[in-house]
Amino acid sequence: MMLGMRARVGQSTVELMMMLPVLFGLCFTVVELGLWLGGTHFTTYAAFAGARAQQVGRDPQDSTDMLLDGRATKKASTSADGSSVTVSMPWKADLPFTSAIGDLSYDVTVTAGPDEEGYEGTTGNGNRAQRYGDNNCRGGC
Repeated sequence: MMLGMRARVGQSTVELMMMLPVLFGLCFTVVELGLWLGGTHFTTYAAFAGARAQQVGRDPQDSTDMLLDGRATKKASTSADGSSVTVSMPWKADLPFTSAIGDLSYDVTVTAGPDEEGYEGTTGNGNRAQRYGDNNCRGGC
């Protein structure tokens, strides 16, 4: 019996060494996908902020640049065409053991409504935004 037990010494070490690349791959994949999800959150919000800035007559590039200055979102680019803002995010998994994930690039396009002056224009009696009630104009502005 003792001879059989000695023949298997080191078996668990070999099995661990065979499984380590798989375990590292799973851990790094979870980290990479977490970074990607954070990047999608920030780029989506940046596209919204850029569209909102464009809607109120500001430069959408300034708004998106301010929000996309983090390490994960530095490569993002913004384009605005007057009616919508598009944020393009190139994403290639670059952590070790994550090359199987591939390309996760995406574009986010947000279209805002008309200029703020267009829908909050002066009503018939000269009060601004009374018709929509979004500026608490109860009793006159």
